[in-house]
Amino acid sequence: MVDKDISFWESVIFVDESKFNIFGSNGRKTVRRKPNEELNPKNLLPTVQHGGRGIMVWGCFAASGMGNLVFIENYMDQYKYINILKENLKISAPKLGIQNTFKLYQDNDPKHTALNVRLWLLYNCPKVIRTTSYSPDFNPIENVWHEPEKRTRKPDISLKEQVKAVLTKEWRKIFNFTQRN
Repeated sequence: MVDKDISFWESVIFVDESKFNIFGSNGRKTVRRKPNEELNPKNLLPTVQHGGRGIMVWGCFAASGMGNLVFIENYMDQYKYINILKENLKISAPKLGIQNTFKLYQDNDPKHTALNVRLWLLYNCPKVIRTTSYSPDFNPIENVWHEPEKRTRKPDISLKEQVKAVLTKEWRKIFNFTQRN
């Protein structure tokens, strides 16, 4: 893929999903402190039982801009993934100016490579870019998720609707930011 020219990449739609926690983190946080200061308020992080709740989102983008952003209720499986592709991929392609000539780039998540998904893509997607099994995740959308994720870490955000509003706003702002730089 390294030797592909720019016109190849201009017609690629990158897709993926990500989880945004409403409260808490995806991992452990460490706090450095002096002895006997463990209960000092500046060293404490608030917590929620069961780790807080999160919001799953699916999104897509291309060189020309940001495509749809979809909020996923409950969990995502291959059937929900096919429905998201059905409802959003064909809408996003014209919006991104690449109509029926687009190529789809997705990672090797098991729900992306399930037989039902592969069959749907065979009949509904002009070209799917294949990645090798166990390859590192080179999908640039992983970098795109970082900006909205930073914005949802604000302490005044505690409801799903607030997170959705921030994610939607930040998703739209990403392309405007890249166009200025």
